[in-house]
Amino acid sequence: MATQDRLEFLPQALRCFLAQTYTQSELIVVDDGRRSARHLCADLPRVRYIRLTTPANVGTKLNIGVEAARGELLQKLDDDDYYHPDFLRLAVAHHPRRVARRTVVAWCCFLICLRGDPRLRFSGHGWKPGGSLSFHRELWLRRPFRDIPLSEDSWFLRDHQPRIVRVCAGDHYMVVRHGRNTWHEMWGAPSADEYFRQLPACGRTLGTVVTPDSLPFYQALTRPV
Repeated sequence: MATQDRLEFLPQALRCFLAQTYTQSELIVVDDGRRSARHLCADLPRVRYIRLTTPANVGTKLNIGVEAARGELLQKLDDDDYYHPDFLRLAVAHHPRRVARRTVVAWCCFLICLRGDPRLRFSGHGWKPGGSLSFHRELWLRRPFRDIPLSEDSWFLRDHQPRIVRVCAGDHYMVVRHGRNTWHEMWGAPSADEYFRQLPACGRTLGTVVTPDSLPFYQALTRPV
């Protein structure tokens, strides 16, 4: 998990990780923000914090996290999205035993939470969002993430041209649009936010998607201004 000056989102991201039902895991938080997030990660089980003294591109921070990780199976987590407690369990279960080293697991669909809008949107199918990518270390060793500030996940897929296994469980991953996202552009729309606002509401409420301890955070985020 690469992070920078998102101290209001990081506690929620940590809450998502600690709630995972798949517990044979560790979270590596790589932080180069002006304000340290060390105090938020301190003493949390299976969470390791790496503080960078100089700013770094997102791709570089992800590579630092991968190098520090002890596992062979790697999962990219964004610091501002919501992950259902069964997210990691599903990701691991979708990794095939054969051709595993050439495979990337990614979510096929997801929900969208927009600041100031209590209605959740549905992405539709056929996606492979960067915040859901899971892969084996051997794949990453062939070519790590590029040292770039944006679209590092898209370039990772282009560089490897992997076999992609998609997980169709939209209610297990929610992209959160809060106004300071690094994903700004979308083909065929003025911006990513405008594109997502045009998508149909999914008919689900926050209370049926997120865990009770996460609900107040997202209710405050979606409250109309």
